[in-house]
Amino acid sequence: MTSVDPAAGRVPAPTTPADGVHDESRDESHGASTAEPTDVPVPVGHAESDGTGGRPDTAASAAPKPAPARLPLDVRLAEGLLALLGRITGRPRGLYQAALLRIGFGSVFLASLLREFLNRREIWGDQSPWSPDMARRLLSGIDGVSILLVRDERWWFELMFAVAVLATTLFVLGWHTRAMSVLFCVMVVSFNSRSLLMTDSGDTVLLLMSFYLMFTACGRVWSLDARRERRTGQSRSPGPGHEWGVFVALFAVVAAGLLLPWWASVLGAVVVLAGMWRLPLELEQVRAALVAAMHHCALFVIAAQVCVVYAAAGLYKVQGKTWQDGTAMHYALNLEYFQPFPGLSGIVDGGELWGTALAYLTVFTQVGFAFLVFAKRAKYTVIAIMVGMHLGIAVLLGLPAFSAAMALGDLVFLPTAFLLFAAAWGGRAVRWTGGRLRGRPDAEGAPRTLDA
Repeated sequence: MTSVDPAAGRVPAPTTPADGVHDESRDESHGASTAEPTDVPVPVGHAESDGTGGRPDTAASAAPKPAPARLPLDVRLAEGLLALLGRITGRPRGLYQAALLRIGFGSVFLASLLREFLNRREIWGDQSPWSPDMARRLLSGIDGVSILLVRDERWWFELMFAVAVLATTLFVLGWHTRAMSVLFCVMVVSFNSRSLLMTDSGDTVLLLMSFYLMFTACGRVWSLDARRERRTGQSRSPGPGHEWGVFVALFAVVAAGLLLPWWASVLGAVVVLAGMWRLPLELEQVRAALVAAMHHCALFVIAAQVCVVYAAAGLYKVQGKTWQDGTAMHYALNLEYFQPFPGLSGIVDGGELWGTALAYLTVFTQVGFAFLVFAKRAKYTVIAIMVGMHLGIAVLLGLPAFSAAMALGDLVFLPTAFLLFAAAWGGRAVRWTGGRLRGRPDAEGAPRTLDA
């Protein structure tokens, strides 16, 4: 019987005489089997032929394998919960989205402060028609706070205004972002609460987002903190070498203590000063897990807030008669108080068919935003429609702060790959434009498409 080579998995071909003469003894011993090919693959591990039928015995291998035992329900639930906790407390995700929100909302508040620089005293200061006493009476009824109302002197207001501009600028740049986010939130709340009757929906969105951003890791990328870490190699964990950050955080806690009870300020100061020393490895791991969990939860709340705003606005429009018959856009474009460019508003108000199409597109997009934005391909279309709608509101109705705040909320749903591509393309465009203005066009810095 021919032996099986277990390494090659084949039956070796029979050897023939060197002179090519046919071996008749083999024909007598094997009979008609010499007509079949001899180099036949045989699976490794199978038994060779028993001589009765020329077929290997596969009874053992053909037996059905027992199905794997199904884990109990409580074990599967525990494993799923552990996997979910691992994703929440693991490596922070959405860092570029958080950085975009930091830069965007900080820039919106900074632009509003600088735009009203000459009118700052009439809006928030000592010359405001809405006096500090009137503001205190209003805030006492709604449990509101404002650091501007701690003192009524002009020097205090000028100092707080300068601190607001400086803190917002450093927050946008990402300098000790964690501490600056606290100062930024305190200033946004204080300035909005000082003249509460002058605010609109855009200020409300900015106030909410400034609070949520305190819990995000929005300074890990596109910031001075990230640049310093790349240059010096210092980690983000507290310890020696971060005295400036500790000082800024201490100042932020003291500023917040003017609005909170005294014991909260003392407790915050103790926590901040404790950060000047290195934490043990176990506590550092717990701290990193808590930071990642707060970051993910805050981004989820931001996304949910945007979806709720659009859903509420869309469902509220559905109940209105003007939105049902398609005349709402006509009335909105002809409001004299919200008409910075009357000629442009008249051009956009192009008739019943056009107005009805815009009205229905707005309603359907807002109601379906929470469903479409999580689709792989539809998200780009719905985000483009919403950003275009907010751009139209900013230009045609004269509400740039509200439009910018809502458009920034839409951009949080963009994937990281798209944001990186947009940032790289924008950087190449800026370098190419700068080279053109200097008379030295740089072919390497020319913008490229996705196919390049």
